[in-house]
Amino acid sequence: MKAEPIWALHRLRLGRGVKATWETWKSSGALLMGLYLGVAALIGLVSVWQTGRVPQDAPDATVLAGLAAAWWGSAVLVRRPVLALNTGDALLLRTPLRPWQVWLAPWLVQVGPVVLAGVALGVLLWVWWPTWWTAALGLPLGLLGWKLGQALWSDARTVGDHATQRRLRPLFLVPLIGALHPALLPVALLGGVLGLGWLWWTFWQADVPARVVLHAQVEALRRGAIQLGLPAPDIGTDGTRPARRWTLALRGSGVFQASVWRSSLHLLRRPGLLLLAVPVGLLMVVLSPTFGAGLDPMTLRAMPGLFSPALAALLVTLGPILPQTLPLSGWGQRLARVLPAGVVLGGLLGLGTLGAAALGWAPASLVGAALLMPGVALSLLAWLGQAGPASLSSDGKLRYAAATAPALLTVLLGGWLAPAGLLLLGGLALLLPGSA
Repeated sequence: MKAEPIWALHRLRLGRGVKATWETWKSSGALLMGLYLGVAALIGLVSVWQTGRVPQDAPDATVLAGLAAAWWGSAVLVRRPVLALNTGDALLLRTPLRPWQVWLAPWLVQVGPVVLAGVALGVLLWVWWPTWWTAALGLPLGLLGWKLGQALWSDARTVGDHATQRRLRPLFLVPLIGALHPALLPVALLGGVLGLGWLWWTFWQADVPARVVLHAQVEALRRGAIQLGLPAPDIGTDGTRPARRWTLALRGSGVFQASVWRSSLHLLRRPGLLLLAVPVGLLMVVLSPTFGAGLDPMTLRAMPGLFSPALAALLVTLGPILPQTLPLSGWGQRLARVLPAGVVLGGLLGLGTLGAAALGWAPASLVGAALLMPGVALSLLAWLGQAGPASLSSDGKLRYAAATAPALLTVLLGGWLAPAGLLLLGGLALLLPGSA
């Protein structure tokens, strides 16, 4: 089958896509705003180039060659398919066309922006430091070879083609030729890219395995959801849910246990915030002077303001609102939403303040307050009726208010009265009727 019709189809689809994107940008005003920001960035770059450019010697050829080889070798670490396959391209794979003729269009869509970015960065690097011309020439070639190596290694591993994997490994070492002389680095990268391209063309001369098509379709579904602002499907490359060997086992049965489990899953979706809890616990040490000698009123009022924004950022881990039809009382629903995040964040904040207490920077009573403060703040937030983690200003104000109350109470009471006061405040927030 001739390839002219497929190229005409690709040109038509590309032209329509470019036209639709252009109309969207033009009607939304993004084009003029992007032009304005681009000109401003260009003026800023030229100003910095004229005033702050420091001459730099050419980098060592051995270092550049080693970095390029390591960069290409990192392609074997890819865990998801590099290429995404839409419905139209999947149908074209059923025609007598060569597979590479069909795969070339999604491949160019995937690699084109990367190569263009490499060219722009290379030009900027060459203008900034002319002695770095070898790195500037090799940057787009290195990015192109990296994408080729990723796609080849991923597809070969999917189908179990060990012969292609064995041919790939020597090609990843081709950039090391550039260690002999700086001018050889772009030449070596160009040779490596040609070798990778020939290997990719050879790999897609035969029939397309069904597993590769399935993985690429799943990746297209995942990327489409991300582009639309939807949560990415929690599925593996083959469309099935991955095994969760690291999650907690649900103990017991019943409505309350299931609600706690749902809030736990919501907490586990935000591991980055959990990592921030320990530094927030260290920040809580700024409250420790109020446990000792008295401070002036202005300093005393400023203490909660330093800590509350950091604690408020962690309160998005509050579990989602439960259906009102569940046979749970109001305080039971709030407890199910608060319990997982309160226990985990309290332990992490306590870990941060424990280190400060061990060094003598904070009293032991502050550790007890740190253990209780996240749970109290989450209980107040659930009582106030926040609908869940969002970016609305009202939600931000509610989170800040819920974080400020326990911080202010800790400052005002001080000593071992602070944990007792936090327990009382948290209990009232759970037991009193609220809006959620």
